[in-house]
Amino acid sequence: TLWNEAERTQVEGVDHALEACTELFGGKAPWLIARTVAPETAVFFANSMSVRFAEYFWSAQYSKNQLLGNRGVNGIDGNLATALGIAHGGQPTVLLIGDLAFLHDYSALLLAPILRGSLTIVLLNNDGGGVFEFLPIAQHEPPFENFFATPQTVGVQSLCNAHSVAYQNIDSWETFQTSLQSTPDGVRLLELKTEF
Repeated sequence: TLWNEAERTQVEGVDHALEACTELFGGKAPWLIARTVAPETAVFFANSMSVRFAEYFWSAQYSKNQLLGNRGVNGIDGNLATALGIAHGGQPTVLLIGDLAFLHDYSALLLAPILRGSLTIVLLNNDGGGVFEFLPIAQHEPPFENFFATPQTVGVQSLCNAHSVAYQNIDSWETFQTSLQSTPDGVRLLELKTEF
């Protein structure tokens, strides 16, 4: 019971902080997904910061969705292809993924024209590998930025256009929630450009 009370207090504190958060912080994305998507929607978390944000901010009280993830050989490979497989002929699916994991597997978008179902890709684009900021190597520059953070300058909207994937730049949490309330057929990508 002391543990339950401590958890309730912690959850209330997190909820209060995230409700007040207006900046595009990656941790708020799974918090809002949990509160917004329909119960029949599967939610797939890519590796790296996506699954960590889900662990930190997805409250236990929101357990109505099927929550999925996998571990590729290098951690980030195969996430997009797996999410496409879940959505194909099955339940609507939301994929929460970072920019490097997305770019590592973006050729899976070649499957978009044959998808029978709905896949919403929520792309947390923080221009590189944010997870590596937690490692001691982050204190060393060089080589940290080029060899660990690996910043990228890919135009995600252009990639989506090349694969006939619907694209939407998300500039507010209100827009994000509104977009999540629908599950259109096919593949669409919602890009949140975040600092972290």
